[in-house]
Amino acid sequence: MWIAVAVMMLVFVLGLASAIGQARKGQWWTAGAVLLPVLGMVAMLLGGVERQSTPLFWLGCVFVAAGFGAAAMAYWRTRTLGREQAGQ
Repeated sequence: MWIAVAVMMLVFVLGLASAIGQARKGQWWTAGAVLLPVLGMVAMLLGGVERQSTPLFWLGCVFVAAGFGAAAMAYWRTRTLGREQAGQ
């Protein structure tokens, strides 16, 4: 039990550090793409993966989906930025 909590907290701290590093560079969508799935994982594990799903589990699923959306947005913004620079 303690090992699972320790691993969860380690992943959370590493994800938070990575998101802070991305945010300091001004890459906000990438920071969201890193942080939101990590928060979702923590919420899903705290909500419990059981036969009876809790609202915390579903909130975690929403965070993970929002993280994938942020990753897509970050990818789209870098693609359009590259096209604008190539056209100049």
